[in-house]
Amino acid sequence: MKTLIFGAGPLGCMYAHLLGQAGKDVTILARGEWYDWIKANGLMLVNELTGAEESSSVETVDELRPDAEYDLVIVLIRKNKLPPVFEVLRANKHIENILFMGNNALGFEEYLQHLPQEKVLFGFPGAGGGISEHVVRYADREKPGGKRRAVTIGEIDGQTKERTRAVKSLFETSGIPVDMTVDVDGWLKYHVALVSPLANALYKHECDNYALARDKETIRVMVRAAKEGGRVLKALGYAKRQPFQFNLFYWLPEFMSVKAVRGLIESRFAEIAFALHARAARDEMEELAEEFQSLIDQTSMETPNINTLRDYLV
Repeated sequence: MKTLIFGAGPLGCMYAHLLGQAGKDVTILARGEWYDWIKANGLMLVNELTGAEESSSVETVDELRPDAEYDLVIVLIRKNKLPPVFEVLRANKHIENILFMGNNALGFEEYLQHLPQEKVLFGFPGAGGGISEHVVRYADREKPGGKRRAVTIGEIDGQTKERTRAVKSLFETSGIPVDMTVDVDGWLKYHVALVSPLANALYKHECDNYALARDKETIRVMVRAAKEGGRVLKALGYAKRQPFQFNLFYWLPEFMSVKAVRGLIESRFAEIAFALHARAARDEMEELAEEFQSLIDQTSMETPNINTLRDYLV
C-alpha cells in the first residue's frame, strides 16, 4: 500500500518512521525549512519514556501534486488547519483513500463538502509528542515496556470494508495496534468530551501536568466536566460511551475516578502526550471547546464544570 503521510508534525514523523522501519512504501509531506532538514538529515526521534534514540531515512516531498498516486493518504493535521488541505486533496483525482486522524466534535459534514464519502475514513492516533531542535520527542505508551497505545479507525457508515482491513493491516504489521470502532463519530465526540476538560485544566497551571496533579479540586472539576459532556452526548443519541475507559467516570465513585486521573496526569506520558500538545495547540483547544459548546446548546442541560474549565482558556 503506497502511503503518504500528510503532515510532518511529531505524530506524522513518528508513524512515518515506524512504517518505514517495517518496510512499508511510505512518504511524508513536509514544508519549508522542516522539509529541507528532513530531506538532508532524515528523521531523528527520541522515545521520551525509554530515552531510546532512533533515526531513519524516509521519502520526503513538499507538495501533493494533482498527478501523484497513492493508495492511502494519512492526514495528521489539526482540524482548524484543514481548509487549505481539503483543496489540495480535492485537486488530486488519483488518491484511493484518505484517513483523517485528529480531534473532531462536529462530525463529517465539512469533510464531505470537499471530498466524496467513499474516499474518506476517520480515526485518532494513539501517541503524543512534540518537536524541538529538529528532534521528534514522543511517547506512544503509558510506561516503559508497556503496550504501545492503539490507533483508532472507523468508517462513517460503521462497516468494515476491504480498505478498512487493509489500513488496519498496514499499522499492525508495523507494530502499531489498531482498535476498530463501528461509530467513529461517537468515539471522536466522547474523546473531545474528555480531552477538552483535560486541556483546559492544564491551562490553569500553564500546561504543567505535575502542578495539575497536585490540584485535587481542579481534577475533581475535570472528572465532573467529563461526566457532563457524556450526559450531553447521551442526550443527543450517542448512548455508547467510548473509548471504553470513559465508562470509568460513570461506574467508579468520584474519589476513585479522581485518583485514577491524578495518577495518569502525574506521569511522563502525560507530560509528553497531553501537556506538550496542549501548550502547542491552544487554538485547536479553543475550537474544540466551541464545537462542544454547540452540542451543549442543542440540549437544555447545565454544564457548570465545563464552564468553569473553559474560563482557563482565556
